[in-house]
Amino acid sequence: MATRAPRSTGEQLVLSYSDTSSLDANPAHKPATEDFTVRVKGVSNAVTAVTVDAQTKTVTLTLTTPVVHGQGGVTVAYADPTTSNDTNAIQDAAGNDAASIPITKVINNTKDTTPPQINMDPSCYGNALTLRFSDTSNLDVDHKPASGDFTVLVNGAANTVTRVRVGAEHKCIYLTLATSVRLGQEMTVAYQDSSPDDSNGIQDTAGNRLTRFTTTWVSVERDNSAPRLITDPHSSSSPKVKGNQLVLGFYDASDLDAAPTNKPFTSDFTVLVNGVANAVSAVAVNAQAKTIALTLTTAVTPGQTTTVAYSMPNDGTAIRDAAGNRLTSFAATAVNTDIASPQLITTGSAGPRTNRSRLMLEFSDTSNLDVTEGHEPLSGDFTVLVDGVANTVTSVIADYRAMNARIIYLALATPVRHGQSVTVAYQDSTPNDSNAIQDTAGNRLTRFTTTQVDNCVGKDDFAPQLITVSDTTSPRVNGNQLVLSFGDISDLDADPTHKPVAGDFAVLVNGVANAVTAVAVNAQAKTMTLTLATAVTPGQTATVAYTDSTPTDTSAIQDAVGNRLTRFAATAVNTADTAPPQLIATGATGPKVNGKQLVLSFSDTNHLDMAPTRKPTTGDFAVLVNGVPNAVTAVAVNATHKTVTLTLGTAVTNGQSVTVAYNDPTPGDDTNAIQDVVGNDANSFAATAVENLTPVLPTESLAPTPAASTKAPGADSGGVSSAQEDLADGNGDGIADSAQAAVSSLRATMSSSSGTSVTLVAGSQDGKVPSGSNARITSLEQKAVPAEMPRELKTPIALTSFQAALNTVGSSETFSLYVDPKIGANGYWLQDNTGTWVNLASSPYGGKMVNEGGRLRLDFQIKDGGQFDADGLADGVITAPGAAAKMPLSIVGLAPDVAHDGFWF
Repeated sequence: MATRAPRSTGEQLVLSYSDTSSLDANPAHKPATEDFTVRVKGVSNAVTAVTVDAQTKTVTLTLTTPVVHGQGGVTVAYADPTTSNDTNAIQDAAGNDAASIPITKVINNTKDTTPPQINMDPSCYGNALTLRFSDTSNLDVDHKPASGDFTVLVNGAANTVTRVRVGAEHKCIYLTLATSVRLGQEMTVAYQDSSPDDSNGIQDTAGNRLTRFTTTWVSVERDNSAPRLITDPHSSSSPKVKGNQLVLGFYDASDLDAAPTNKPFTSDFTVLVNGVANAVSAVAVNAQAKTIALTLTTAVTPGQTTTVAYSMPNDGTAIRDAAGNRLTSFAATAVNTDIASPQLITTGSAGPRTNRSRLMLEFSDTSNLDVTEGHEPLSGDFTVLVDGVANTVTSVIADYRAMNARIIYLALATPVRHGQSVTVAYQDSTPNDSNAIQDTAGNRLTRFTTTQVDNCVGKDDFAPQLITVSDTTSPRVNGNQLVLSFGDISDLDADPTHKPVAGDFAVLVNGVANAVTAVAVNAQAKTMTLTLATAVTPGQTATVAYTDSTPTDTSAIQDAVGNRLTRFAATAVNTADTAPPQLIATGATGPKVNGKQLVLSFSDTNHLDMAPTRKPTTGDFAVLVNGVPNAVTAVAVNATHKTVTLTLGTAVTNGQSVTVAYNDPTPGDDTNAIQDVVGNDANSFAATAVENLTPVLPTESLAPTPAASTKAPGADSGGVSSAQEDLADGNGDGIADSAQAAVSSLRATMSSSSGTSVTLVAGSQDGKVPSGSNARITSLEQKAVPAEMPRELKTPIALTSFQAALNTVGSSETFSLYVDPKIGANGYWLQDNTGTWVNLASSPYGGKMVNEGGRLRLDFQIKDGGQFDADGLADGVITAPGAAAKMPLSIVGLAPDVAHDGFWF
């Protein structure tokens, strides 16, 4: 029977079963794809493959169309072929068939990996600009974007964004502008995240971040609503009086009309103080602040009961906005007369108190605290000490829901544990701004001294518990690093003498034990990292179990207060690849450039993603040549070679210094980036040195110069004439090898310890260098025969290994190798990328053997980055550790189309 609700993650749908036996994972016994019916919102989604995992007792269905995040209405049904036990069915190892499954709801666990996208319908009403977004997740309200990251233009002039609010479920961002916009004005908005590495931006609750959107037209709506008096007692803009100044705040999409000829008369207002009229002697309007200040004949003292009312006359003057909408009246409304700042309650049940990661401060005041967004005190203005050590305040929340609204909560970076001593102090570091502990009357508390906090955290009596149900914190492995996360109100005990013994963990990979060689504990993160003897590859089945073998000593999985976890049963480990591709920065596969082609190589357990729609953009790279930028004009990704090739705007020349840097668009996984096939983005990397393999110009050849012959003229030179050897003209074209970058010779030692001359020609045309050839031999040397060389292949001069630089990346080149025919070679043999030895100097591979002037010429072709290029990279350099060798005729005579014993025969 099924034990967990079916769940889907993209194109995978998993059914879990309970059984005393394992499931039958024999491919010949698994159920047919048509036995399953999967529907998404009523539409059929065909099953293309079925995989059974015997040990985890799961059946995984591969769907034709991946289920996307947030998609509802996913169901699955299964029809057991017959009522008896069938050959092909969901069944256990004993052959018992699982029952049919009726239409069952599937839990959609597919992750949201797409950032919010702006809809093309922004609208503005007065000074309120609304941006609407599409996203399968809600928007993140806790990490809103900075106001300065938006650019708003009205008739071409900048209009500053003064406030940003986020509507999570409505998926809207609301911008407050410094100046109201009128109907008929042209308006645009654009966004650029100026700090992509911090936590603030346009993002959804899944952490997907929108880094920018381009200039977008905004629809300007007509303001048809009159100003409204703000009366909310939690707002600092509600009516308040200090002395003879009574200030009224208003809601309005537009600014107020501050024209002297349009403002209301003093007689339009009625102010009563303790029931007695107090005449208004002057009226002042602040258009953008949307306030009206009334000057009273007599100052009001704190505690006096005060009200204000308004009635518009019929002479055209009024409280009105810039769009001409008039407020006709408002009834008698209470006015706040408080002039005393809030005071921290330091003792008793209302004194400062904490419960793990939250610290509560309560204040006494005749007014409520100001909870207006943007007016809360700065987190850095609080100093919290726990056992004398600073504990950072990460956020401040003024609670408008609390009775009388006089409580502030501080979120702490590190949870407080039972028995710790805690103090708090406050100092307003910006006394002239709007951020402070203050009440709605505007009275500000500038500081309070170090005050003891009541630690309400109860004693921790519970052992750490392994987290097994989270996508991100359940057991997971990457290579040889297996990470376990634990739930506990205390930190883990990271004392090296207290950590658990490696042998107490049992890790199985595909049913085979994988020893734990080391254990590392992160106390605050509450994780343990196990180092395995053998790396795990993505897709392998892995489990981990734990039993404390020494329950009476100090070594165990335990928390900081000593609660000990004695065991956990075998638990599935997530083996999905979550590691990003890593740039290989040095060595043979480090960054290389040849002319316009710059090649980057990466290490990763998967192939790179080479889809054109997902490759990184040219602007993500910065290439400097002798310190000067060289634009990247194209990017090509090779999935299997795990390379990224950049085409440069200007070709690099020999000897120039080159560096390359890369900027990953966002900290999350992006659509366009260097990434592997499962979507893990490569990290940004700083300027990294690039090896310059660009050949010198023909007139500046730096080709290797053979050592001068030490033999007397006319001496035996192993099949090479004395004239040839004296001139070092190994290919007999009348030109010294040292004068040709495409020709090089060496003296090879034979197995008999005698010497023989070997000459290599690159870009060869019947052994000679054609006019205009730009091929260059950069190295030619004799190397030892590898141990795994097929025994039938006879190599009298071991390996003749060379490197050649080409003019065009990815092109094919023809080579000629001159050897003494006395060595008995019948081909030039080279391993392909599967390890098979092949005779390239044979017609099936476009090669041939020619006797020329008493020497044997072996002609063959190799493609840059092809199966016979040993470095495997299309980088303008061919590497070939081949051999002029002999294979018995009985073997050579057979067609080279089947691999056997490491060579073609």
